[in-house]
Amino acid sequence: MTEIVIFGLVWIALSLAADLGLSQIKSHTMYFIISRQGHLAEDAFNFLAAFLIPVAIFVALFLVYTLIRFRASNGDAVRSRQQTVQNKLFVTVWVALSFALNILFWLHPTAADLETMFRRDFLANNRHDLVVDVTARQWEWIFSLPQYHITQAVNRQGLDALTLPVGRRVEFVLRSYDPFHSYDVQAAVIHSFWVPAFGIKEDVVPGETRYEFVTPTRTASYATNPMVRVQCAEVCGPGHAWMEAPLSVVSGPAFDAWVKREQKRQQG
Repeated sequence: MTEIVIFGLVWIALSLAADLGLSQIKSHTMYFIISRQGHLAEDAFNFLAAFLIPVAIFVALFLVYTLIRFRASNGDAVRSRQQTVQNKLFVTVWVALSFALNILFWLHPTAADLETMFRRDFLANNRHDLVVDVTARQWEWIFSLPQYHITQAVNRQGLDALTLPVGRRVEFVLRSYDPFHSYDVQAAVIHSFWVPAFGIKEDVVPGETRYEFVTPTRTASYATNPMVRVQCAEVCGPGHAWMEAPLSVVSGPAFDAWVKREQKRQQG
């Protein structure tokens, strides 16, 4: 019983220290989330970490504690005063807790958060105010806004860039092909549409059209935080590391001004 009490106290102390350390890390460096969908992912991570960190510490501590506490000095085998071949209570509790945790994690956050996302983004419930066609090619992101007749959005330097309005739902239509060259669509490669600050990632597969929905919650830009960018997260060739594009989330009036500049640029 003494061994169990000592082990339990050490486990609790280490779990509390790890939880405190995690809270300090994530409040400073781990997160920069600016979308409703991203906040769901953030909450899911925090919920899972609250349960899984103590479990991981328990398993690791059990191994280390056993190696240190019950080691045989000088290689001499010492028979334990108490031999336990099997412990049905321990096995039952271990299996039951493992089963309960897996069921819990399946219900929440997995099923619960997916239901929340589907309910928010289902076309019958919401009107997606802004449609952005995203074309992935080796090695470039091309953004077009058909509602505003913008065929390729670029920044002042003429490089591909995307600007979105804060607080408006955005529907990304994702395709992988090269619009500048005629060839078999199936010859393209898989890319992955990833915006770290949105907390979303979706593979872009040749021959398929995929969709991703996001509602930005605050203004931000790549100039102030590198997490606000569109990045390819699937190895797609030699230029993969440079396949990124800056993103800006701006106010409604600023977005309208940007649209007018893009339309004027294309007409000129």
